[in-house]
Amino acid sequence: MNKSKLMLAALAAIPVSIGMIGEVEAEGAAAADIVAADKVREMIQTLNEESTPTEISAARKAYDALNSEAKKLIQVVTNLEYFESRLAVQKAQAEKEAKVVMDRINRIDKLKYTEAQIKSIRMAYNALSDLAKSSVTNLHILIDGENYIIYQNTVVKQAKLDANAFDIYMNDISRSSTTQEIARARSLYNNLSAEAKRHVTSWEKLVRLETMWRDPYYIELVYTYYPDYIHEIKPGGVVIEKPAYDPLYIPDDSASTVVTSIPKTATWSHYETMTYQNGRYTTQITTSQVKNITDRNMRLKAGDIEIIIPTSEIQSSTATVGVSVNVANNQLHIQFTEGNRAKTFENTVEVHVPVSKLQANTSQVIQRLLSTGTSPASYKVDGSKFIIRTATGGTFKAANSSVIYTDIPNNDQGRAIRELAKRGILFNTKSRLVQTYKQVSKLDAAVMIASALDLSSNAKSKYLDIANAQQLKLVQGLLEAGIMSGATSSRFTPNASVTKQEAAIIIANMYRYLNQDFAKVYNELNISYTDIANLTFEARQSIAILELFGVVDGQGPFSPEKTLSRGEFAELIYNALIAIDYL
Repeated sequence: MNKSKLMLAALAAIPVSIGMIGEVEAEGAAAADIVAADKVREMIQTLNEESTPTEISAARKAYDALNSEAKKLIQVVTNLEYFESRLAVQKAQAEKEAKVVMDRINRIDKLKYTEAQIKSIRMAYNALSDLAKSSVTNLHILIDGENYIIYQNTVVKQAKLDANAFDIYMNDISRSSTTQEIARARSLYNNLSAEAKRHVTSWEKLVRLETMWRDPYYIELVYTYYPDYIHEIKPGGVVIEKPAYDPLYIPDDSASTVVTSIPKTATWSHYETMTYQNGRYTTQITTSQVKNITDRNMRLKAGDIEIIIPTSEIQSSTATVGVSVNVANNQLHIQFTEGNRAKTFENTVEVHVPVSKLQANTSQVIQRLLSTGTSPASYKVDGSKFIIRTATGGTFKAANSSVIYTDIPNNDQGRAIRELAKRGILFNTKSRLVQTYKQVSKLDAAVMIASALDLSSNAKSKYLDIANAQQLKLVQGLLEAGIMSGATSSRFTPNASVTKQEAAIIIANMYRYLNQDFAKVYNELNISYTDIANLTFEARQSIAILELFGVVDGQGPFSPEKTLSRGEFAELIYNALIAIDYL
């Protein structure tokens, strides 16, 4: 028997004799001390070579917590001291083993280390004892490296495949492509992940082709000088069949594409906390900063306000983007700048504001303050927060919702109209009558959608048949967003009726603007309706999109040429927004 085992055997025998002595000394001790001492004595006597550091520590704490009289009743601290000294030796050895692994972890460079190197370090860590593992303080670095490998093997690999597929598709897109083909290319690009977009090499080609065919002046030239080439006029715009010899064509220089630079990645915390100064939270985001690559967005935290900004737009920005936010007089003020100018994002920024921050309640609505009054803001209620969506800076406030219409029917159309009206999404009418049976006009549709999405533009519009300045801003905003355009560049035809297939195209364009995923539609054009076979591809695809999102049920005939009433259009738009959790 070795020395340590002899000592342990001797210690195990001690408590018997000590217990006898304790009985003598206990005669003058308080009953409470005797009970406490017995509990601690039992904890110490149960210690053995398999005892954990926690058990040994608990015995020491229990002994130290006794008063001096109770400690005298035990008198067997040597057993505890033996296991404490043994534990100290084990800890020293464990710390040495842990240090070796920690040094390996600290040398991890996730941009250079291979998967095999990361796995080797993980195996070394797993081989440590639990005591040694508890001494490793930099495990998060190893986990981060493992997550990066997983990311590279899944997300980046898939992103490169998606980007390459898009570039191959763009090889067949040129100045002789139809507007539908160019629009589909944009939709395919918009539905790529932020990582995939960073690997696309044909983005500038797409932009050049879009610029050519979205330029109202260019379309007007074709419409004026080559009317025979006009194929169709509809709310989505002018569809032109382009002759190869047309001298108005912008030269196609898209063959030489410029590879977009891929910015270096940087690890971000869950939130980037903004700096509070002079009553306002501010931050600056430079082009070299990238949000954690597992997310498409950057999350800024200003007190209890969260701001979610599209990362991809910051990456492609040419200057520092500044963000400033504060709340004063129960109003939210937010500002975006790029250099010395106001910044307008292509995609919407989400601002999460606690309802209490605006001294409001969830039954109220959010409005944008303008110099001329207020306008409906795009928002939703999420628990105890307002989620405000905006592409530009501005001032927002909560206000009581009101439904001005007095003739809302008690059916699904009426429910849709009531819910939209609460948010300020109204028809183009000044009376208190909604008149659900009236045919919905293009201006009705434009005002409702622009109000729902908080879309507006201060750019000079070429539409000559809309006199109201505010309505003109809304219609121009829809044109720039690619959602809805006029019959020509100078005529919107605001009083024209809207057919069911035209409404489907408008809603599909709205979904594209909101970057919804159309993968299933593009991969497999499944449509249940039997009366749309002779429609254009754009119309059939748009109806398929509505069916994909459950806006329409695919039952019976679709009746594409049917003109919609106000009630029918309101129900369609409401269902479309609810389907993507927008309201």
